Amino acid sequence: MEYNKEKKSDKLFITVFTGSVDKLMGLANLVAGAVAMDMEVEVFVSLWGIYAFKKDVIKNNMHLSEFKDKGDMLMKRMMELKMPMWFDLLKQCKEEGNVKIYACAGSTALWDVKKEDLEMVDSIIGVGEYLLKAKEATISLVL
Repeated sequence: MEYNKEKKSDKLFITVFTGSVDKLMGLANLVAGAVAMDMEVEVFVSLWGIYAFKKDVIKNNMHLSEFKDKGDMLMKRMMELKMPMWFDLLKQCKEEGNVKIYACAGSTALWDVKKEDLEMVDSIIGVGEYLLKAKEATISLVL
């Protein structure tokens, strides 16, 4: 399938409720694909996702949502393949593309964190603004 880069850029909006590394890897891969296609990307992080983006957690989080007994094998294989961790890939995507990451105001209050406590977050927004942004998206996904 060929992508027409001449076409007006589409917008991908991803809602992230999870803090699991396996699903966050999926997030980073989806964002990387969208950036490669010159898409605008907006990510809304809530609940466990907020916890995973905390500066004191982001690089130490090894929680998997499924097949927990395969975690060591998965990490070893990622290192063999020189695959970047989700947060490194996401940071690269933010540097190279039009990627914005928003934190849920309610969830930041729940975890008692501020924007400066979170990695890569551009701003904290409420549910109303979240819904307006999601409504504008060409593609909207939930992780």
